[in-house]
Amino acid sequence: MTAALLRADARSLPLADQSVDLICTSPPYWALRSYTDGGAHYDGQIGSEPTPAAYVDSLIECTRECMRVLKPAGSLWVNLGDKYSTGAGGGGNLAEMSAERYAGGGHTSAKARTATKRVPGMPPKSLIGLPWRYALRCIDDLGLILRAEVIWSKPNGLPESVTDRVRRSHEQWFHLTLNPRYYGAVDEIREPYSENKPWGTRTLGRTDASRGDTGQADKVIDWRRSENPLGKLPGSVWTIAAEPLTVPDHLGVDHFAAFATEWPRRIILGWSPPGGTVADPFGGTGTTALVAEALGRRGISVDMSADYCRLAKWRTSDRAQIAKALGVAKPPKETDGQFDLFGEVVA
Repeated sequence: MTAALLRADARSLPLADQSVDLICTSPPYWALRSYTDGGAHYDGQIGSEPTPAAYVDSLIECTRECMRVLKPAGSLWVNLGDKYSTGAGGGGNLAEMSAERYAGGGHTSAKARTATKRVPGMPPKSLIGLPWRYALRCIDDLGLILRAEVIWSKPNGLPESVTDRVRRSHEQWFHLTLNPRYYGAVDEIREPYSENKPWGTRTLGRTDASRGDTGQADKVIDWRRSENPLGKLPGSVWTIAAEPLTVPDHLGVDHFAAFATEWPRRIILGWSPPGGTVADPFGGTGTTALVAEALGRRGISVDMSADYCRLAKWRTSDRAQIAKALGVAKPPKETDGQFDLFGEVVA
């Protein structure tokens, strides 16, 4: 199969009602960067809203559209990052930063950097709480069921220069469903038990009257019988390192934040049926669609940017990227005039 790559707005997905088994996505973060086509900021992109509240409004609009295309047994997994009120901007400021950077050969001017210091309605230095503002709106306004918050612990997160608070080294993923009963195959992503865990029996209860013993006999549990032979249930903190992505120069696309392939791998295996449809309404570099196809699902990547659609097309068809998603060795590099296994010359 080949991933479907669609250029469209996440607020109006070109997909049929109840046609998707799983949505796994990471929307643009608020006021972080300007996404461009041909070096120019384009209007309507999520993340360029003037205020945090307006940004969450846009996310809720997109989520409502996701609900339309999800099957009743489907799941929605959303990754969002937070930020502090100082050093953020929005709306026209992002367009200004893009224009300044493009005119300056990739460098943002002091004027544009200064413009990003204002966040309306927020006390300085306050963490805005964007992920949870979004999650609560999903419950309160959309009636979605919040099944889990999973913390993305980043072992190779970026350093920070602050001296009066802890360094932020995590982001949130939210697992949302339409209904209490939905597709789940968590056995597919169970984890090995710790090799250091002592096996055998454990005694519960006390026979010492001074400790309030009721006279009942101790209960003995054999942990080897109580544990699932397939492994332990994944916890709510996943430590996953960021992965570098080297984009060919001929594509002419700057890339910023492709999330690690391990994220959609776990989510797709755990919450989409084999042969099902997995969509990402903020497709970006095509990570979700790439992994979905590698795992035997139909992958759909949607993005407003023509540049990113072009990048995703390369990534979902590149032999090395597919091998990475499959977790197999990278294929040898082909050379012009080389014969493949079927005796045909490689172009």
